[in-house]
Amino acid sequence: MKKTAGMIMTVIGTILSILALVFYSKASSTTPLVSRLNIAALACCVVFLLLAVKLGEKKWWGWLVSIASVLMMAAFGYSLVTEVEVLGYLISGLRTWADVQFWAFFSIAALLSWLVLLIASFTRLGEAKE
Repeated sequence: MKKTAGMIMTVIGTILSILALVFYSKASSTTPLVSRLNIAALACCVVFLLLAVKLGEKKWWGWLVSIASVLMMAAFGYSLVTEVEVLGYLISGLRTWADVQFWAFFSIAALLSWLVLLIASFTRLGEAKE
């Protein structure tokens, strides 16, 4: 099977999504919706990779990677909304870095995963077959 740049970037995005999920599970304050969005994005990536390995890349499967990208951004956005209060306490000195460090690591991994998956969804369009 020929490995395209889009497929390699999807693998990297999947790994970053797994890291984001691990970091978020260790965060001090978590929301089930963020975890579910991250798991859904991870599932889209895994389904795409399984289909691409078994049946070859097709253009219409690229939608799975695009959906995963949107889900990762939704997970990050919703986690940001839930962490605003904690970040305010951190700035005021009522909280410490230890309270938000895993959320910060999650944020970095989620943003990188979103960016890589977004680029992968556009890269694949020119390379895949109908």
